[in-house]
Amino acid sequence: MANKSVTLYYDSYEKNFGDCFYPLTTCSNGYEETVIQFRYSNGAWRQSSCDNIHGLDGNEKKLLLYILNKSGMML
Repeated sequence: MANKSVTLYYDSYEKNFGDCFYPLTTCSNGYEETVIQFRYSNGAWRQSSCDNIHGLDGNEKKLLLYILNKSGMML
């Protein structure tokens, strides 16, 4: 089992009063930063800290998976 921390960015207004928590992998103007822990177990990455991510827009799912799998951690 492996653990990895990833810095993601989100619109705090949307998280608290709008469409929920849809973070981005890159910083966007006015967005806040959060560090989320993920755990690799049984062939999949699972979020293990922070508020639940409600969704990932556009290519964000692929970008997040790339970030989680890079840095020589081939499981």
